[in-house]
Amino acid sequence: MSERSIRYIVNGIKAILFALPLMALFVADSLFFPFITGKNFLFRIVVEVLFFFWVFVAVFDKQYRPRKSAILLALTALLLVLTLATIFGENPYRSFWSNYERMEGLVGHIHLFGYFLILTSVMRFKRDWKVLFGSMVGVSAIVTGYGFLQFFGKLAIHQSDVRLDATLGNSGYLAIYLIFHLFLISLFFFWFKNKWVRVGLVVLFVLETLIIFYTATRGAILGLVGALFLFALLMAVFSKNKKIRTGFLSFLIFWILIAGLFLIFKDSQFVKSNNVLSRLASISLTETTVESRFTIWGMSLKGFQEHPVLGWGPENYNLVFNKYYEPKLYKQEPWFDRSHNIIFDWLINAGILGLLAYLSIFISVLYIVWNLFRKNKFSLFEASAAVAVFAAYFFHNIFVFDNLTSYFMFFSVLGYVHYSWVSEKDIEKQKEEVTFVKEISPLEYVFVTGAFVLIVFSLYFVNIKPILACKGLLNTLRGVRISQSVEPVLGGFDKIFSYNSFGTGEAREQLSNYVNQVVASPNFSQEDKIKALTKGIDGMEKQVISSSGDIRYLLMLSSLYGSGGRIDDALVVINKAIDLSPKKQQLYFMKADFYLKQGKLTEAIDVLKEVYEIDKTFGEVAKNLAIVYLANKEIDKAEQLLEEHFGDIVILDKRLVNAYVGIGRFDRVRDIWERFVLSDPNNIDYHVKLAATHVQLNENKKALEILQETLNLSMDSNTREQIKFYISEVEKVLGN
Repeated sequence: MSERSIRYIVNGIKAILFALPLMALFVADSLFFPFITGKNFLFRIVVEVLFFFWVFVAVFDKQYRPRKSAILLALTALLLVLTLATIFGENPYRSFWSNYERMEGLVGHIHLFGYFLILTSVMRFKRDWKVLFGSMVGVSAIVTGYGFLQFFGKLAIHQSDVRLDATLGNSGYLAIYLIFHLFLISLFFFWFKNKWVRVGLVVLFVLETLIIFYTATRGAILGLVGALFLFALLMAVFSKNKKIRTGFLSFLIFWILIAGLFLIFKDSQFVKSNNVLSRLASISLTETTVESRFTIWGMSLKGFQEHPVLGWGPENYNLVFNKYYEPKLYKQEPWFDRSHNIIFDWLINAGILGLLAYLSIFISVLYIVWNLFRKNKFSLFEASAAVAVFAAYFFHNIFVFDNLTSYFMFFSVLGYVHYSWVSEKDIEKQKEEVTFVKEISPLEYVFVTGAFVLIVFSLYFVNIKPILACKGLLNTLRGVRISQSVEPVLGGFDKIFSYNSFGTGEAREQLSNYVNQVVASPNFSQEDKIKALTKGIDGMEKQVISSSGDIRYLLMLSSLYGSGGRIDDALVVINKAIDLSPKKQQLYFMKADFYLKQGKLTEAIDVLKEVYEIDKTFGEVAKNLAIVYLANKEIDKAEQLLEEHFGDIVILDKRLVNAYVGIGRFDRVRDIWERFVLSDPNNIDYHVKLAATHVQLNENKKALEILQETLNLSMDSNTREQIKFYISEVEKVLGN
């Protein structure tokens, strides 16, 4: 192997690294979770291939081997702690592999660490970093353009109606991605003195800032504002130029005035009419999202206290959420797999050791940046911008969590700081040494061969098999909509399971949902329903065994048992889930439903009374208990409960309507439909239901009056003819 060949390989590695930022544009529509899985699999495959070539190069030429820095030591410590946390965690399999929705886990961090090693070993000159960062900025400009097309309605927004998400599929992911690029744009503004280049950079900076604003991601926006304030403060304090100090002090005063004006006018119509400003103005300790965050962080603290040293293992936050679930979270989504706070996430993932290792990354950055500034290797502008972007990133993660694109930017900027510490002067000194190894030892041959075998193994088991399973899952789910038979769908799931990848758990969840649809549908034969139930129960039983302690799967298994008429088995499973999560109301609802299917009204009432005592502010519990009281003909208890909880016995709930119908109390049914009509006077169906109830009460004149008034409402011709038919039928009754 010649030195020229090594240079060719290194240049090839660099070329691929320069192209890697394009993954931000990659959306794999053929894969399940297309915004997540496509980018992650692409990143992992590229890193694995580059890793082999880098090892090959590093064996022959010592100058491409890793060089020590505080950042490298911190990242190594973090990976070591994560490995231990995975081994000794609650669910090592999930900790290692994660799932399609997150694609993180230990395997994700191993690839990020590999990326850092490759990046910092081959990118040895500042021109390399300028090309890489230029590529990143170019891609970010395309992402920004996509965001504006969404803003103007030319392209669909994926996550919501108004919060821009571009090719990342999530507004929060887009916001932090662009914040890193504002830092890179600032660096280029400092590096390049050309007037028109600087004008273009300023324009791009403004455009990307606007996109961040229209993601309406409050943590990112506040983090950006704070970062700009911090940057200006550092420039004002440390600059030796009086004009610069004055300029940035003016900027600080400007931001303070803006913040003050916003607080003064936060209740104005202008603020309320703007989606983003109204979201910012709504921040308070009592606001639903903020309040739920505090609740979740409190649960996380309890989980940390149970496993303080190495935590529960990566990707196991769901176990903490279930065990320490607080009933007041009933207004939120039922399943959380992150605490939405970087501090608590690391405490749960890897305990106090993991948090300290993670924080040591930021401490090492501050240490290096400060020393680079003192040694004049970083200008004040570069140092201040670097500190500001890491501060914005950290603040953003206090309320959200990382994903591949934010990790990619984080590790890339870390790589630049690491390179700056090693410095070009040190590299020049290494050039004087003999770094090329003309003859390598047998041990080094074994090392290269081992790396090759490892990469081939990883490409197949870490990427190819999960990709095939991921693609198969999406194809199978698409087939559900068009299939009139369970055979092809169940066959599709069997093929997914045959890959034996980390996608099996997701596939079993989707199979469970499909089976429940089949059982509830009149379009499938009894034979098909039995086949589907058998397959679904078998898969979920295996999932429960492999993921012991996860009540999500216990709930799914109990639901399948219930659908198959195995109520006693369903009760056994749901009781196990309640033991693991004693305050989660959803589990009690399901248990009560199983008793109702057995006709055990008293037992169902006892369960609902128990869950009502857990949190009496949950209106859904009060309604459910009242409905079962009515089914048991305990009308006084039902109405007393409704009166105590809602201050009224007439509640807008169609389930209560059905409950009163079941016991023949049409007077109460009439009262409820009257309230529905008042709530939505133009709803024709409400008027018709009210008229029908009057007929049941032999109040036919009133029914006729309501139907005739209904004709004055706007409706299509078919509905109008139907109403006229009802009128004629009531008139016949009155005529008799």
